[in-house]
Amino acid sequence: MTKILDGIRIIDFTQGHTGSYGTMLLADFGAEVIKIEDYKKGGDVMRSSFPKTEKGSAYHAYMNRGKKSICIDRFSPKGQEMILKLIEKSDVVCDGFPAGEMEQCGIGYDEARKVNPRIIYASHTGFGKTGPLSNTAGCDIASEAICGLMETTGSPEGDPTAHGSRIADQFGGVFFAFSIVAALMARIEMGEGQQIDVASSDCMFTALEDCVAEAYMDGVTEHREGNGSRAIAPYDTFEVKDGILSTAVSTNSQWKKFCLAMGFDDLIDDPKYATNELRGENYYGENGLRQRIAGKFETMTKWEIEDMLRPYNIPSGPGFTVPEAFENEQLQIRNMVVEVEDKSLGAIKMPGIPIKISGIDDTDISSAPLLGEDTKAFLQQAGYTEQEIEAMAADGVIMCGGGDAA
Repeated sequence: MTKILDGIRIIDFTQGHTGSYGTMLLADFGAEVIKIEDYKKGGDVMRSSFPKTEKGSAYHAYMNRGKKSICIDRFSPKGQEMILKLIEKSDVVCDGFPAGEMEQCGIGYDEARKVNPRIIYASHTGFGKTGPLSNTAGCDIASEAICGLMETTGSPEGDPTAHGSRIADQFGGVFFAFSIVAALMARIEMGEGQQIDVASSDCMFTALEDCVAEAYMDGVTEHREGNGSRAIAPYDTFEVKDGILSTAVSTNSQWKKFCLAMGFDDLIDDPKYATNELRGENYYGENGLRQRIAGKFETMTKWEIEDMLRPYNIPSGPGFTVPEAFENEQLQIRNMVVEVEDKSLGAIKMPGIPIKISGIDDTDISSAPLLGEDTKAFLQQAGYTEQEIEAMAADGVIMCGGGDAA
C-alpha cells in the first residue's frame, strides 16, 4: 500500500524546530517535502545544531528525515521567479517566519495563489501572524512563557521552569501537520486552497487543561505541583531502589485495589482517604499518605512494584533515562526506535513514527537531505535548461549539491 500522502508536494521554508516537526510528520506519511534553504547562511540552522559531530547534526537528521533540499536565494528576483514556478506545481507551502517576511520576498500567500489557486499556505510560528508579537521572531521557551505553561511547571517551592524538551514547537508541529491534512481534505470539496496560521503559544495554551478552567473559575494563579496533582492522589513519582516509578490512582475503586496490591489493608476504610479530594487533603506532611507510600516504595525495585500493581490494572510506569528508553522493550515492539542510514552521519537511531495505521509501513524512513542536493533536479523539472542552471549557480542565485555545512 502506498503512503496516504503520496503525490502531495510541499514547499518547505521552515527553519529550526518550529514547523520542521510538522513537515517531518507529513514526510513520514509520504508527502514530498522540498526544503528551500539559504546556502549563504549554511542552510537550515539545524544543520549546525547540537548534538552534532564533524559529519553533521543528529538533531537535523531527525527533524528533516525524508525531505529534499533546494538552495535558492529567495531575496533575489530570479530566485523568487523560480520559487513561484515550484509553487505552481505544488500542493502546500510551509513557512515559519514572522509576519510580513514572505511578503517582502514576493512569495507570500497572495502571490502564491495567483499562480496556484489550489495552494495551501501554512505558517507555524511562535506567536502567529496577527497580534502585537506577530512580527517578532518567536522561540519555544518564549511560547511556553507567554501562554502560562512555565507557571505550571516545576516544584511548588521552586521557580517557573521550561519543559525538558521543546514541547511548544513539538506540540505545535502536531497541530501544524493536522491543519494541513484537514485543509487538503477540504480542498477536495472546495476546489481551492486556503491560508493556515498556527502559533506554538496558542497550541500550548490549549494544553493547560484544568489550569485554564481553574484560573477562569477561581482566579487561581499558582499551579506548580511538581509531579503531583491537585485533582488526583496518589498521582506522583517516587524514588525506588533502582531509580524512579510513577503511578496514578484516579478513582475510589482503584484506591482500594492499590491498597490491596501494596498491602495497605488498614487504609482501605480509613475515612481520611475515602475520596480523591480527601486523599489530596491528607497527602503531604508528616504521617501523610505520600510519606506512607514513599516509605514502602523506597524498599523495592521498579519491577517488584510493577509486578504487584499490574494484576490490579493500576497505572504505573518505571522511569528510564533517555539512553535506557532506546532499549525499552515497549518502545521497540512498537517500532518507536528506528535506525536510519543518514547521508551525513551514517547509521543513526531516532524515534519512529508515533501514529500507527494498518497497512502502512511505519519503519520506512529515509535520510535527511544533503544541503542543496536536489536543486538541479527540481529546477530541470520546472523547465530550466542546463545552461540556465549553470548561469544561476555562477551568479549565486542557487547552489547545486554543495554538501552540508558543518
